[in-house]
Amino acid sequence: MSERLIIRLGSQQQYAISWLLFSDKEGEVVASGCLKNAQELTQLTQHAKNNVVEVLIPGQDVSYFEVELPKVNRRQALAAIPFMLEDDLGSDVETLHFVYPKNEGQQQGVYVCSKDKISQWLTWLSDASISTNLMVPDYLALPVAGENHLSLLQLQHEVVLRHGANKGQTVDISWLPMVLQQLSMSDEESLTIDDYGIEQRLSVENIEWQEQTLLLPMQQLALGIKQSKINLLIEDFAQNKQRNSDFSIWRKVMCVAAFALILVLGERFYQVHQLEQQRLALKKSSEAIYRQLNPNVVHIVGLKKRMQEQLTSLSGGQGDGLLLDMLGMLNSAFEQVPSVKPQNIKFDLRRRELRLQANGEDYQQFDQFKKILSTKYSVTTGAMNNNGNEVSGSFTIKVKQ
Repeated sequence: MSERLIIRLGSQQQYAISWLLFSDKEGEVVASGCLKNAQELTQLTQHAKNNVVEVLIPGQDVSYFEVELPKVNRRQALAAIPFMLEDDLGSDVETLHFVYPKNEGQQQGVYVCSKDKISQWLTWLSDASISTNLMVPDYLALPVAGENHLSLLQLQHEVVLRHGANKGQTVDISWLPMVLQQLSMSDEESLTIDDYGIEQRLSVENIEWQEQTLLLPMQQLALGIKQSKINLLIEDFAQNKQRNSDFSIWRKVMCVAAFALILVLGERFYQVHQLEQQRLALKKSSEAIYRQLNPNVVHIVGLKKRMQEQLTSLSGGQGDGLLLDMLGMLNSAFEQVPSVKPQNIKFDLRRRELRLQANGEDYQQFDQFKKILSTKYSVTTGAMNNNGNEVSGSFTIKVKQ
């Protein structure tokens, strides 16, 4: 089989799917096209029957992290990575799939994807009688860019970017100006974009464009996917042809087993319901905090991503953790003195200080609040005003010298 069928799936069933049939022997495209949605994958069944199938999935559905591991007991430390990242993941570790590239020094990379997402993609393929042994984030199929370079390719209404060997991202074309602006601000030196095909280049300060050999977008990805050292279909998701061909049969068995399991675990329903209510309350609380800091926002979509982008912006892209440490200490102080309410918070990265305006019931509560913060930071109190039943004032919080 000298031909390969490369399929780039969408995040949702109704999203378009790009595909390309490529001949390695001839080094040319045999056929290509775009399906309207996942239900049309049956149109590729014949192409897939006698050819190798390689699958690309949207980069926005795969998160990448780097963790520093000790020089000793690396195997035990590797097993602990999911729990080390638990606060950053936003989902239960048991619901996520972790894949580890080859480590560089003490830095260990890890790709994280929802198990439900991978199962969803495999189900789409199975319903069309298509089997695959390779599933790769789309940005890892772009050529590796050199130092102070990144690779970029437009695929319909999305843009795929690769930063070095392991990092990358896929964003909607409308987000590209903001992404490039952030990248240009985070790099001290000028950034060069290796352009593998985009409809319109954006003019961004500190960014230069360098045109590469232009191929069909899926042809470029077809050449790059062969070089990828990452495959999401490992461990629980490892595939083989027999497993995929029998998947439709086993799916019925699994449905019966799942129904029986639901009956057995029915007594746990109340606990699950309670946990769901707590999750919704936490989500509502998080949205309330975000709206307080961003009063002009009407609709909140992708709360975690928005908050992460705002934190990155506030910290100047340096990511030294100072802002997060200060906010964590503030949260502890507000919990211990709940009558003190924040009104305005400003962070000055250059001065490495946080300024807080707050309201409270009396001066004693402000003193207690200051003592808590002073255990870790240098705290200066500004002017205090008594407005009858309420006291207002300000604090300047700095790192102790």
